[in-house]
Amino acid sequence: MDRIKINPIIKKDLRVTSRSMKMAWELFAYVAILGIIFLLMFSAFRSYSSDFDNTELYQAYVFFFPALAITQLGIIAIAIPVITASSISGERERGTLDTLLTTTAGLNSIVFGKMMSAVIRVMIFIIASIPLMAISFMVGGLSWMVLFEFLGLSLVYAIFAGSIGVYCSARCKKTITSVMMSFGLYFVVYALSFVPMIIAAIVFSRSYGSALENALKTTFTLQLANPVVNFVVFFLTRLTSEDFLEEIFDNIFLGNSNVWMILSVIVQLLLAWFFLKLAANRINPLNDRNVKKA
Repeated sequence: MDRIKINPIIKKDLRVTSRSMKMAWELFAYVAILGIIFLLMFSAFRSYSSDFDNTELYQAYVFFFPALAITQLGIIAIAIPVITASSISGERERGTLDTLLTTTAGLNSIVFGKMMSAVIRVMIFIIASIPLMAISFMVGGLSWMVLFEFLGLSLVYAIFAGSIGVYCSARCKKTITSVMMSFGLYFVVYALSFVPMIIAAIVFSRSYGSALENALKTTFTLQLANPVVNFVVFFLTRLTSEDFLEEIFDNIFLGNSNVWMILSVIVQLLLAWFFLKLAANRINPLNDRNVKKA
């Protein structure tokens, strides 16, 4: 039986990372932070346990999951740009990019491998936190399917964020510049995507009828590319068993939270593919820009 072919970039990066104590210390710090959050929440629940009966107390344990999950997502949002920012620019700074481009690995394979190396590292961290999050599922009454959905959304989020980081790394000569550009693009996706909604609300503020409603619905569809909104929809839907999008957008197909999350995943993956294509084109030695620099 032939051996399973693994992307050589992924294989090399993970081999180097796994041999370093840095990865072990990062994992230790990550789990330690989550452990502290867990102990603080557990202590808070115990201090107010006299005000609730046992059933209400056990139901409150369900909030361990969103608290730990949001903490993880915050750490990932900071870690991914740092990890991927040096993926290409670091090779350029070390003078090894030209050598990498002369290997049998194609351009798409290189940028994909660099992104997946970061994604795998992030998913290792998330999987390491499952024992802590499992309290919500064993005691709080959440369905285990919710945990698998969260892992799937986290994987998509890591791919999306990683693709942005790799693109910025391919575009910038210096790692620090790449990090700053990555955070800038994240800010555009996470925050500035709400600007059209704000403008629509201001422009149609005097039209309390269908004009304002349609304007808000149209501009809200831009949030399909926003992972933060997708996770908000996920947590509110799964923890409350109510579809709040259905109440807000009751007359369009996006009013179903499950449909929204699926479409958001598709949009994020398409954008990730787009950023990886841009990154591959950026490091292409036959690119007119690169030829002129040479």
